Amino acid sequence: MRLAGLIRLSVCAVLAVVTFGLPAAETDYPNVVIPEGVDFSEDGRRALAEGRVIMLLVSQEHCPYCVQIKEQILHPMILAGDYQDQLLMREIFIDLDRSAIDFKGIEREVRDLAMQYGADITPTLLFLDSEGKELAERMVGINTPEMYFYYVDESIKQALEVMQ
Repeated sequence: MRLAGLIRLSVCAVLAVVTFGLPAAETDYPNVVIPEGVDFSEDGRRALAEGRVIMLLVSQEHCPYCVQIKEQILHPMILAGDYQDQLLMREIFIDLDRSAIDFKGIEREVRDLAMQYGADITPTLLFLDSEGKELAERMVGINTPEMYFYYVDESIKQALEVMQ
């Protein structure tokens, strides 16, 4: 009887992981990379010239939810190529000592750039125009993982509509 109970408990644990998910390993898509935000003034010029939205992932290096979003949502989006003509995807890591050039051409700490947007919780997805203004409601954290792609898609559509 104890063995049967242990087996049932193990099956329930596996089902819970499959149903609710755990952050994926960072190696699920080893060749897919979201470019790190380095020069947003250049990204802004490119976004303007090409009519693209800048989707910025505010992340941390060891954030399991950031990994989950990248592996389950963003990397598959990149591989599918559905948004390649509509988005410039960038990522910044607020826990690393890095700087970037902001939309006005000023070099700043990445943490300060994120704080300008009030993005101190990771992951946060921002949908920005060529000047760094938010075009759609930001996505903070992961409230409903099973619906996350839908919300990203809706935010992209909204941002594209606002741009036009």
